[in-house]
Amino acid sequence: MNVKTALVHDWLVTWRGGEKVLLELARLYPEAPIYTLFLDRNCLPEELKKRDIRVLKQLSRWTRFRKALLPILPWAIESFDFSEYDLIISTSSCVAKGAKKPAHGRHLCYIHSPMRYAWDQKREYFGRFLDFPVVGWLIEWGLACLRKWDVTSAERVDLFVANSGFVAGRVKTYYGRDAVVVHPPIDLHGFPKKDQCGDYFLVAGALVPYKRFDLAIKAAEALGVRLIVAGSGPEELKLRALAGPSTQFRIGPNQAEWVSLLQNARALLFPGVEDFGMIAIEAMSCGTPVIASRAGGALDFIVEGETGVFFEPGNQSSLEAVLQKFDERHFNTEKISEYALGYSLNGFKVKMQDQIKKLME
Repeated sequence: MNVKTALVHDWLVTWRGGEKVLLELARLYPEAPIYTLFLDRNCLPEELKKRDIRVLKQLSRWTRFRKALLPILPWAIESFDFSEYDLIISTSSCVAKGAKKPAHGRHLCYIHSPMRYAWDQKREYFGRFLDFPVVGWLIEWGLACLRKWDVTSAERVDLFVANSGFVAGRVKTYYGRDAVVVHPPIDLHGFPKKDQCGDYFLVAGALVPYKRFDLAIKAAEALGVRLIVAGSGPEELKLRALAGPSTQFRIGPNQAEWVSLLQNARALLFPGVEDFGMIAIEAMSCGTPVIASRAGGALDFIVEGETGVFFEPGNQSSLEAVLQKFDERHFNTEKISEYALGYSLNGFKVKMQDQIKKLME
């Protein structure tokens, strides 16, 4: 059966985990157009640059200010016309799941998370602005409206597929809906197993508040253990202010540097409560164990004592205690690397095709 399909993504202005999921879905449907609210083709790989990507002309000039436009994004996603499609596949952490399907159509949403800033992480995103009387009231009012729309628009989705058990729980809590768990696809071919180990711990990824790199820096400085912070993002200056002699920064490392950092680390620190954690799987593919907060997506892939160890969420003392007694020689790099293979690209493809087939039947 020829199923006319459209792909929907919140915005294409970075190249991170969510965009990598979209790429694999796009490979399943090479003829499907991609609808998105904001677009910067320069950040995309050539394979996606060549695709039919459709944006709203009214918003295209405001990409830099997309966060300020959050209150109107529900209207924006609803303004796309999907009447000609039999299947909508959205990948959503904001409003993409609110796409309006036609009466005859089906909608599968691969959800990275219900909107964090609207539900349980508004302090991490809006910070001190919430404390100003007028501004704080406006933000709270806007978020209340957004939460109401978020719940209502969830009814348009026929099937939720969550990237972890943690996110499936959030979908149940906020939307009252069940979700199938299919872990995100991870290309592990470029992350070969390590043959040596350096003298540093590593935190890596986007430098944003919810990842809690500040916790890792404080713990490393308190103990005097070497820490490398790799990535880029808006929190760089704040994190540098916390750093002392034990902490080094590698801003914007290229792919070869990225792989080398993961291979040679004593362990990857995973201090935030994250929806999943693709970078942790990349580290494990290299045979590098993970020290993770006992919460969130890490509960899906940390086998304590085998692929990594836990510390208590948000607790610097707990993290310090783990770092003090941590010995990478107690971990079998071969077993860690083999475990990571369970998150392969092909496994994702097979599981998603199965879910789509069931939905269309």
